[in-house]
Amino acid sequence: MKTIVFIAGIWAPTTGMASEESPPAPVVEQATSPAPPVEKLPPPPSALGNLTAERLQALRTYKGQRLQVRAETEFRGGSVSTFSSMSYGYPHGYGTGVIVSDPVSTFRTWGVYRGPQRLSVPDFLTLSGAIEKRDELVKKIKKARRASRGWFAGAGIGMGAIVTGIVGMSAAKKLPTYRQYNWVALSGTGATIGCLLGASFPASKAARMYRYPGVSMSSDEANELAHGHNEALREKLNLQPEEAWLLDLGATE
Repeated sequence: MKTIVFIAGIWAPTTGMASEESPPAPVVEQATSPAPPVEKLPPPPSALGNLTAERLQALRTYKGQRLQVRAETEFRGGSVSTFSSMSYGYPHGYGTGVIVSDPVSTFRTWGVYRGPQRLSVPDFLTLSGAIEKRDELVKKIKKARRASRGWFAGAGIGMGAIVTGIVGMSAAKKLPTYRQYNWVALSGTGATIGCLLGASFPASKAARMYRYPGVSMSSDEANELAHGHNEALREKLNLQPEEAWLLDLGATE
């Protein structure tokens, strides 16, 4: 009995000591993220490797002489118009005026540029080699301008009739004579107004055909002509396609 107690007393402290020992802490390895790759710029085109003074001049010439089709925004209106009414009587006349202000509006269009210069339509067709189309357009412009000049000549005759009527009315001594000159002045006024309106239409048409390429062709046709001119210019200056392409990408002026 004593032997059993002794063994238990020895075993008990040993068990307690073993239970008080803590297990070893696990080793945590820190994961290191890989360094981000360094982005490199793309290499320059091989054609730009040997840039001489002659080649630089050729690049500048191409940049200044190439054709571009660009979008445009025009601001129209904002003017002030004055309308007057006149009445004739014997011996005095009376008149009143009305002032009308027009609002500003935007107008979307497009044009062709040679460097910083905006080209007229005949000049663009000449540079792009479309000679037949240019001659046809020039004939239409001249025809519209001749019609406009004819209407303006009629307006000039009407103005002469107005002046004659006013001078005759001021010098008239009798009522029938005054009425005759009054009729001349009124007829001249109507003719002047009608001829000015008639002249405005062909004059506006000629100006639009001369200034806006969209009147006589589409933007696709204009781009095709411009690209053909630019390609011929590139071959003339002995430039590589990538050189011309870089200039076309960065050219907005």
